[in-house]
Amino acid sequence: MSPSQDTRHRLLKAARRLFAERGFDGASVRAITGAAGTNVAAVGYHFGSKEELYKEVIRALDAPLAEWIVALSHDEETPVRQRIRLLLHEVFQHLWDNPDQTRFMVELRLYRTEWLLDLAEILAPITEALIRLVRQGQAQGVIREGEPLLLAMSLMAQPVYFMLVTRKIPEGILPVEPCTDQGRAVYLDHMVDFALAGLAPVPPGVRGEGADPQERRAS
Repeated sequence: MSPSQDTRHRLLKAARRLFAERGFDGASVRAITGAAGTNVAAVGYHFGSKEELYKEVIRALDAPLAEWIVALSHDEETPVRQRIRLLLHEVFQHLWDNPDQTRFMVELRLYRTEWLLDLAEILAPITEALIRLVRQGQAQGVIREGEPLLLAMSLMAQPVYFMLVTRKIPEGILPVEPCTDQGRAVYLDHMVDFALAGLAPVPPGVRGEGADPQERRAS
């Protein structure tokens, strides 16, 4: 690793920790460069601005997961529903191992709405891969009809919500504590079964399948 790459790496590491602890506004450039052991101009030199550094932290967090999900979406030898099971396990584990990532996403959506287009661009490879996976399942008749993007969003909401809830609820309230591998396995099994049931094709004649949204609202 070159000196320039090392400096960039240290800035990203320090920024990730401080942004997670203090939020975007609370983590100053001076604090980030001090924690990274660089001069205060290093953020501007390597990233252009504090805003771009924040986005780069998110890109760095997403990159390994995005690469894995894209590869999964192209693995047509593995049944779609099995790939969905693998997807939910991988995403949940990734978020569990990187709890600050969820905080970054929440802060962006709540307080940095002007960056949402940038976030959509960062997440585009994941979004496109999920849509591809859903469409494959629909073509094979193993996933219900519906807008692929909405189905993909509903799918990803499962691990995100469970990760947030299981970390925040005080000990002793949940039926199984999630801080052990055995406990997380219980929640993962429930999450996967619930998601797969929700994606399953709806029998003909059952209310909701293929119906026009306006017709459903009027009924």
